[in-house]
Amino acid sequence: MSPAPARVGVVGAGIVGLAVARALQSARPGSRVTVVDKEPAVARHQTGHNSGVVHAGIYYAPGSAKARLCLEGRRMLRELCERHGIAYDACGKLVVATAADELDRLAELERRGAVNGVPGLRRG
Repeated sequence: MSPAPARVGVVGAGIVGLAVARALQSARPGSRVTVVDKEPAVARHQTGHNSGVVHAGIYYAPGSAKARLCLEGRRMLRELCERHGIAYDACGKLVVATAADELDRLAELERRGAVNGVPGLRRG
């Protein structure tokens, strides 16, 4: 038996507030979910200022939550785009050492990426 419809208010129309509102609406179909924000439109702060880049997970410590979430989020986003016919440009990422003293750091990023399971790593 599904829960009875409810009236719910969510404060904040950024990515978190909108995700919460969507989850509440999905969990309780027929419920009335109202999102309020001090701004005149959604995503007017950090949510609306992202770069549009999906992080690969090479910069984070192996096994960390950030590394795992990057990989899982990337996989889920690609599946969502495919399922809904949304264009997704998997153009990759190029990381370059511009001086000899950066080579050790570059090798560490490659190691982290490999340990974290980042797909498509290669050295050119």
